[in-house]
Amino acid sequence: MKKIVVYSSLTGNTKKVGEAIAQELGCEAVGYTDERAKDVSEFDFVAIGFYIDKGGPDAHFKRYVKERINGKKVGLFITLGADPNKEHGENMLKVGRELLAEGGNELLAEFICQGAIDPKVIEEMKEMAAKMGDKAIHLITPEREATWKQASTHPDENDLSNAREAFKHI
Repeated sequence: MKKIVVYSSLTGNTKKVGEAIAQELGCEAVGYTDERAKDVSEFDFVAIGFYIDKGGPDAHFKRYVKERINGKKVGLFITLGADPNKEHGENMLKVGRELLAEGGNELLAEFICQGAIDPKVIEEMKEMAAKMGDKAIHLITPEREATWKQASTHPDENDLSNAREAFKHI
């Protein structure tokens, strides 16, 4: 079975997870804008990975998946700043599953883990919260700040090991 890992990564978190999965699969990991990701028709299995941006994959990567990943055996991996074991993490897996199902793909493996948040995004959230006060979508609470601090250490070696394990059977 010929395999490839294709990802979208802003801060390097998703790239790191994608490389760990590729190591397990014995294949290459490439960003979706890489020339090698433009035509995946020769691959029997494609692992697709993205970071969460406004409730799903970034718009350019979403378009890439819709246009190029169809009728494939696929795997899904996601990084996000929030706790992946809470409702938001499950919702993001659902978003990824639905995106891949739209293309008639067969999902064989999935993985989600926390990843460090781009400090610029944190600053934007703080500025927006300060401007909007109690009406802000993301209130800056001690719990949110603790999540950001926790996220800053991920993906860690345990996350990468778990990612490899999730794709081991492929």
